[in-house]
Amino acid sequence: MKTAFVFFRAVEREFDGEYYGKIVNDFTSSGIEVVTVDVLSNTDGHAFLKRIEDYKDTVDNLIVIGADEVFFDLKGIIAQNLDTVLSENENARIFLDAVSKNDGVEYSLDYALMPLEATVVPNLKGAFQGFIVDVSEFTVVVLPTDEQSLKPMCEKYVLPYLENKFGVKNNKLILKYFGDIPALDDVLSKAETFYNGLSCGVYAKNGDVTVTLSFTSEVEETERANAIRFIVDKLKEDIYAEFDTSLGQRFFDALKLKNLKLSVAESFTGGRVVSEVIKNSGASAFVNEGIVSYSNQSKVKRLGVRQEDLEKHGAVSSVVAYQMCAGLLRKGDCDIAISTTGIAGPKSDDTKKPVGLCYIGVGTKNGIYTYKLNLSGNREQITETAKNTALFLAMKILKKL
Repeated sequence: MKTAFVFFRAVEREFDGEYYGKIVNDFTSSGIEVVTVDVLSNTDGHAFLKRIEDYKDTVDNLIVIGADEVFFDLKGIIAQNLDTVLSENENARIFLDAVSKNDGVEYSLDYALMPLEATVVPNLKGAFQGFIVDVSEFTVVVLPTDEQSLKPMCEKYVLPYLENKFGVKNNKLILKYFGDIPALDDVLSKAETFYNGLSCGVYAKNGDVTVTLSFTSEVEETERANAIRFIVDKLKEDIYAEFDTSLGQRFFDALKLKNLKLSVAESFTGGRVVSEVIKNSGASAFVNEGIVSYSNQSKVKRLGVRQEDLEKHGAVSSVVAYQMCAGLLRKGDCDIAISTTGIAGPKSDDTKKPVGLCYIGVGTKNGIYTYKLNLSGNREQITETAKNTALFLAMKILKKL
């Protein structure tokens, strides 16, 4: 069951190894053997032609990602090499019409054009409809780039198709983890040693980690339960879900469960923390306010931060993070408050504090806690990691209320 991947990207776009790694991991954790991964220019039709000619005789499956952004006749090349023709697929046209109606845009019918024998992979989040075509036991899967479209297309259609084709019977469990990566790796390595038939996949981005536990069909239910228990017991303080979800969703679920209201004051995270919470339907009942208190003046006027403390300790300090939280709680309009202040870079501020230094405050009626972080990476990575950390720390405090 050998599978090859071909990704397309624009040459001017930054190479995102995490993106490619996550998608490939979704397949390998389902028991699909991935033997090679190519990243090609979205203008290089000749390279793609060479790949499909080679792979027809060497692999069972070819997964093509990014077909919606190429500047050559990719579908035509596929049809020609599989000895078929392109035609308008009726099912693809139905899904395309639904997306067109929802978006208020009349998309080109080229999106419904597919090889004659193709099975549609519906895309309800974009115009490009994916497809699966099987000829002489060689399967070609064609999908778009956008991860929000790609994820449900793979989970609901592509992976079940391949698992059924090859009789793969893997039992999988998703754990969501936020904590020390070396500690996680150590626990998973021990689990794989202790429990035969278990394989662990890890995808980490900006501190947030998705762990996939895959069990072969030979593993008995009791042994599977023992392996899961071993991992969860070792990591329980840092596991925030035993299913695939986001920190924002999980924190919002905790707010609803406790029936509490949130206020947030952000400096360098610029509203990202509260934005993750209000993405969830019904957030208006549990979010009081989100303030982007970027300047020192705003911190003083809106949140009651003391001017003398700003001058003595600087805006990026535990004292200021504490007072930002206290200012939100003082109004009495929230049950839990979160504050962030830090230096995301690329340059430091006039205090010469290092890039990546930040403080997070989380407060309730029981007290205010501040946390110091020294983060690494570029501006975006530092900001996203701080946002994720703030949500995770607040969630841990919510659980104790």
